[in-house]
Amino acid sequence: MSSHQQIMTVLVLYPEHEYEQRIAFEERPVPVPERGEVLVRVRATTIGGRDKELFAVEELGWRSKRRRAARGVITGYEFSGTVVTSGERFKEGDDVYGYTNFCKGGVTHAEFVCVSEHMISYKPVKLSHVQAATIPVGCMTSIQALQNLAGLKKRQRILLSGATGGVGMYAVQYAKLLGAQITAQGRSWHEHDLLRLGVESFIEYTREEILHSEEVFDVIFDVAGIWTLENMYSHLTSKGVYITTHPERDPLGIVSSFFTAKKSKYLYVSQGKSDVLENITALFDAEMLEPIVGSVSPFAEALNEFAPKDVKIAGRRVLTID
Repeated sequence: MSSHQQIMTVLVLYPEHEYEQRIAFEERPVPVPERGEVLVRVRATTIGGRDKELFAVEELGWRSKRRRAARGVITGYEFSGTVVTSGERFKEGDDVYGYTNFCKGGVTHAEFVCVSEHMISYKPVKLSHVQAATIPVGCMTSIQALQNLAGLKKRQRILLSGATGGVGMYAVQYAKLLGAQITAQGRSWHEHDLLRLGVESFIEYTREEILHSEEVFDVIFDVAGIWTLENMYSHLTSKGVYITTHPERDPLGIVSSFFTAKKSKYLYVSQGKSDVLENITALFDAEMLEPIVGSVSPFAEALNEFAPKDVKIAGRRVLTID
């Protein structure tokens, strides 16, 4: 990088009050990579639910974000971009994508990001940066939930909440790849999209008939965090697994599952892992998975993207950075 490029534009979140925040563009020094890191020019990044919840994570014990809040916290966790400063593995000019460490706070809503080489992989060659940016969190979460925690197998039945979000759209595809029979809950206007991706049975988001039905599932993946083990217990098979992305909403579920064959498992994927991302890249290169982009906006319009938006959008909101 030349000397005149040492300042970058970033998006910063400040807490105004306990449950309110202010978002602003600022200029910050371009970070310098440490050993084991590379500097990446961000081409596309996403806005996820965790960005908007950034200052609520104190409930989970990560108080460090509060201590750093006086100077603001850069938002953003997943990205796709081009390596600027070579490392041991990735070289200048390589197109990469990844997911930075959530526990350390966001960094990808910026023109440049320093990231560990262990948290990134080469971008799928057939995908654009916009498409690639939507993948890391959604796909890594889906693999962790369905393969590693649930052990989902062919012909098993799975129920998904939040199926049209940035995680849910990839969870549907991965469950289909594993040969599962999928029931998904989502907004009515997304029914066609979900059926196209492999959902066999669709439940409208605002209806609660699933709670009063007699249907049972081998796996319930509560992506949206709208259920608990207690109210879904009767819908699990004798050795069924309930997985939630929001354990803080069902703390008793995990404890009580120690005393029954039906299990509640807490899902948390804190950062990218190169080996997992490499496998994901191979699936996209082989066209076994389809990228899902909800909307695309230039970085200059990022402030507007944090405002309440049309819920008819399915998938991640992407910011492009020129």
